[in-house]
Amino acid sequence: MRVCENCGARFRGNPETCPLDGGVLVELPDPLLGRTIAGRFVIAERIGAGGMGIVYRARHEVVGRDVAIKFLSPDLAFEPANRTRFLREARAANRINHEHIIDITDFGETDDGLVYLVMEFLDGVPLNVEIAKGPIAVQRAMRIALQITQAMARAHEQHVVHRDLKPDNIYLLGGYQGDFVKILDFGLAHMRGELRVTATGAIFGTPEYISPEQARGAPIGPGADLYSLGVVLFEMLTGVLPFQGSTPDLILKHLRELPRAPSYHEPTLPAEIDDLVLRLLAKDPTDRYGSAYELADAIQVWLEENRSSLSSVIPLEVPPADDEGEPTQDTMTALELVARWRERVRVLRELVPRAHPEGDAPQWLTDSLAVLAEDVDALDLLRVDLLTRVTVASSHQEEIRDAQIRIGHALDQLGADATRLGRELADARERVEEARARIAQVMDPVVAAWAKIPAWSAGREPDVGILSALQEAGALASIRLDAERVLRDLGPRIRELDHEHTDLRFQMDQLKGRLGGLSAVSEVDLDDLRSEAGDLDRRLQDALDEVVRRASPVVKHFMGFPHLRDEVRAAHSA
Repeated sequence: MRVCENCGARFRGNPETCPLDGGVLVELPDPLLGRTIAGRFVIAERIGAGGMGIVYRARHEVVGRDVAIKFLSPDLAFEPANRTRFLREARAANRINHEHIIDITDFGETDDGLVYLVMEFLDGVPLNVEIAKGPIAVQRAMRIALQITQAMARAHEQHVVHRDLKPDNIYLLGGYQGDFVKILDFGLAHMRGELRVTATGAIFGTPEYISPEQARGAPIGPGADLYSLGVVLFEMLTGVLPFQGSTPDLILKHLRELPRAPSYHEPTLPAEIDDLVLRLLAKDPTDRYGSAYELADAIQVWLEENRSSLSSVIPLEVPPADDEGEPTQDTMTALELVARWRERVRVLRELVPRAHPEGDAPQWLTDSLAVLAEDVDALDLLRVDLLTRVTVASSHQEEIRDAQIRIGHALDQLGADATRLGRELADARERVEEARARIAQVMDPVVAAWAKIPAWSAGREPDVGILSALQEAGALASIRLDAERVLRDLGPRIRELDHEHTDLRFQMDQLKGRLGGLSAVSEVDLDDLRSEAGDLDRRLQDALDEVVRRASPVVKHFMGFPHLRDEVRAAHSA
């Protein structure tokens, strides 16, 4: 795409001169700048690059909101596995649908093969930037960890494991009371039920944060994310990593070496924080917290017990999007161009009597201006069609999103309740097993002790031997009776807990089904919107190109009048 040095107008193809004002056309530094994606996102500026792609800021043509668009690097796009892995991020984020996980609003592939994700634009800083400033205060670190844990609880409930949790992938949004966490980059996430796109035994993750089971190339589950979160929390609290060294050294240390307690680096940290972090960093996943729900519960208990009047509250809602921001300079959407062309045609028509005061304007000029006016009317109809289609679809997407958030919050609450019930049920069953073991343990000793008691006649004073035998038998009988009482009391309670737990899990499955249904509806709607909006945008762009072509001789005609040149240029640079 080329841009005029004078008026800033952009043109497809390889023209050398601006047909509007004769200015020199130069190549844009980035061919994606100014391009419209999916019929409604106009690319404004490049803002970053990562291992798999490049990220741009773009503007939604209709709602006026900034978004981020990530494109898969062209040198990776030819490999199907890379495309699958790249788009996995969208499917994973949409399946989870949590306020602390970046919202991906669209994804797909352009006609010329560019694979992209459209996501919310984040105004904040990565967690690694905050950590680089030094250790984070314990209460702030725990509030950040709680939000990460809540997001992971939802992800794990939806059978999604992140596999690359690290400070670079955790964003702290600004402009809000307290830190509002957003987790990024689910490109390495694993979802139950998907086909493997990598070789068995492949190691994924970042060496500094990788779990022992990931380091071994073994199958992983939610515990891997909990381990990585433990490393992140350790680093937040101390400013250093639990293990350091080259990549091979790091992997070996994660596998074999026990970490020091965080308080070794920061002596003021309380013992319960040491215990929490070291439990997360256990080598065996079964020695970590049983679930992210359980960890979230532990963090919330600690925060409640250590509440400070100076500490800010945990934000409960997403910071509002800045829909009032100014669009990036040089970002001109097709919708805006339609309005500009209506004004340009009006100005050109007013110049006719000034260029030809004797009424001798050539017929071709009058005819061309009339056709241009009709073309602009046709452009306006396309503009209205595009606006209407995108507005209706965007409204429907917002309704789906709101429903997903409500269902998600209900799922989180049920998940936390189910986890607490599960722990109580496990404790009760453990006590029952212990009681049964005690009964089995004292059965033979009770019989043996009873056999030691000789018969004696009524009224006869028992001697010391009889009393000792009675004492032994009584003690053993007491153990047996206490164990029987545990079985009697806990039996009904276990059945009650089991019923409640089963009911909660049933409700959770129902909610997950509804979330899945909404996600499917959303994806179908997006497919339709992407197709229709893309088609309308292409027609609009083609029509704009035709207007530029028709306007070129008209503009050149008026530029032949020196006293009108400034007004012509002003009309086309406005």
